[in-house]
Amino acid sequence: KFGTYRGLTAGFHLHEGAETLPMEQLYSFCKHIVPSNCFVERCSKNAWEEIEGSDSNSSSSGYFGLQTEKWYGVEFFLTPIDEKMTALWAEPNQNASHLSLPNPNQYIPRSLELCEDLPDEAKSPRIEKAIDPPVLLENGPEGRLWWRLDDRYALPKSSLTVLIRTTKAEHKLVRLDGGAAIYDFDSKSSQLSNLLTLVFQEATAQYTYDAHLAGLGFTLSKSSSGFSLTVSGYSDRLSTYAQELLIKFCSSDFIKKNHFTSSKDRTVRSLRSFHESKRADSIAMYYRDLLLSGKNQGVENSLATVEQISLDDIISHHHDVFSDCDSKLEVLYTGNVSQDHAVTMFDAAKNIVRAKRRNVEANGSSDANRSLVPGPLERRLPPGEDIEIHFQSRNVKEENGAVIVTFQSQVDGFKGKALSTEDSLKRSAAIRLISRIVKEPFFNELRTKQQLGYIVSSFYESGYTTRQAAYFASNPAAVPHSTSIDSLSMYVLSKKVKPTDIANRIDEFLVGFRDRLVDQSEEDLDKHASALARLLTKPTRKLNSEASSHMSKIRRFSPELFSSENENNAVNSMPWDSAQILARAVRGLKKEDIISVWDSLVVNSESAKITSLVYGAKYPLEPGLQGKPLTTMEGLLKKRSTLKPYGSCETSQ
Repeated sequence: KFGTYRGLTAGFHLHEGAETLPMEQLYSFCKHIVPSNCFVERCSKNAWEEIEGSDSNSSSSGYFGLQTEKWYGVEFFLTPIDEKMTALWAEPNQNASHLSLPNPNQYIPRSLELCEDLPDEAKSPRIEKAIDPPVLLENGPEGRLWWRLDDRYALPKSSLTVLIRTTKAEHKLVRLDGGAAIYDFDSKSSQLSNLLTLVFQEATAQYTYDAHLAGLGFTLSKSSSGFSLTVSGYSDRLSTYAQELLIKFCSSDFIKKNHFTSSKDRTVRSLRSFHESKRADSIAMYYRDLLLSGKNQGVENSLATVEQISLDDIISHHHDVFSDCDSKLEVLYTGNVSQDHAVTMFDAAKNIVRAKRRNVEANGSSDANRSLVPGPLERRLPPGEDIEIHFQSRNVKEENGAVIVTFQSQVDGFKGKALSTEDSLKRSAAIRLISRIVKEPFFNELRTKQQLGYIVSSFYESGYTTRQAAYFASNPAAVPHSTSIDSLSMYVLSKKVKPTDIANRIDEFLVGFRDRLVDQSEEDLDKHASALARLLTKPTRKLNSEASSHMSKIRRFSPELFSSENENNAVNSMPWDSAQILARAVRGLKKEDIISVWDSLVVNSESAKITSLVYGAKYPLEPGLQGKPLTTMEGLLKKRSTLKPYGSCETSQ
């Protein structure tokens, strides 16, 4: 009558009241929540070892004892709960003074009203309205504040992201050069930052529970840019909650041994089981990305690094992060929030970080040198060279093999109207359209007709690379800069034929597909172009999605645009409307444009191609391929060292 969802929410929704909440039915349901009708799940190494050595395990038979999960083959123990224990749970406890109802939830919004600054026409949803870009309210030595008052969703919700932009999230000081601090990627720093975010999330789990119930959520993540704290939900208490979280993160008090041990254990188990638990296509993508964009030395190296990390290392790393006096805040506050409130929140965030930095400076360990924060890295594939990677899957239960073929464009991708050439725009639009046109024929030929495997797909990939530490070391006056990269990828997961045969079938399809392009009518091409243009300009329907899109552009483009002294030019050059510009370019493409790009990207002698092949149990890695350069990690990393970063004359990375 009421539905599972409504029953489980049990009055959680703000619109529920005494007249709508099905109290009688809920009470009837709760009568089944009794000790005799429950099970206890324990997931830990200690629990496993305890049950292995217990009498209940050795005497178990039939229904109880060691079991194997049906679908994934995971082993687990099933044992009865001691009847004395369930009886104890069922008895009324006369001495329960330590039990009480929870305190009032301080995060429940006091008001669901929309911001007073909104015009009347914006107080009802209008999703089809074009999204106005965020406004830069402050650009100072401590950071930037971007703000946008939502005028599309008509919801009492907001999204706030605080990026602490710091080199030390993934990098380590190499040397000082002319007043500049030159950093390079450091695997230990990267893993320490990952652990720091995990420890924080575990340490705050109980504290954030009330906020979660009141419709507020948060994430803390690490990237090459630094640490991002994102808080979203009902706007009334959001800024207060965000300030509390920021204070907690700036303080090292949350770093406790039990949280560190648990987070490290989860990380170690994840890294240790990586190769044995992943599907062949995931492993093929892993090796491809390790060659193209990886900065570390692979999973094995990361595992060895994490295993050596101690609690003192985490505490020291937290201190180092906030010793970077050149770090800056990049804040985006969007949604049901006034300009004055956004400024107040930004001032509070600056004060919180400033107070922490003063504390670090008081201990005499601050780093006041000019540092530049390197971002993501992608390497350029050598034109005309067909790189092949061959590896055997270590998952003994994986029968499938996988092949991923990627063609990397040798022309810089489109960044924005003020940041790219017309040639880049036209080519990026063409590659996007090609990826759409080729998708269905590729699937029909290799999946439906040839029946090679149960996963056959092709897709467009958009990435970007930034100037790295080596570039800044040799060019002290250089400023940050990013380059967009377009790629076309095809992949097949199959146990029916060898991965080498799959790669040949893909090549055969690609060679023959040119004729299909030539034979395509202008009408069919226009249909594809119109469909892609509609997809690119499809209205965003969620505030968090809109905020994430804006923040990704702020994270990437702010360093290079605001390196100039002209703030107005920087703001006006932000590529907020890149999707709309691409959509117009897609609609304007002609058949000859598409064929020209296809030839240069795929079938030209100067095409840049990488094929990653992973072999399953059905067709293992052939002896004739073993021992070749790119069948070992040593060979892969050696090849990687010869590749130069995309888009510049930097030294090899």
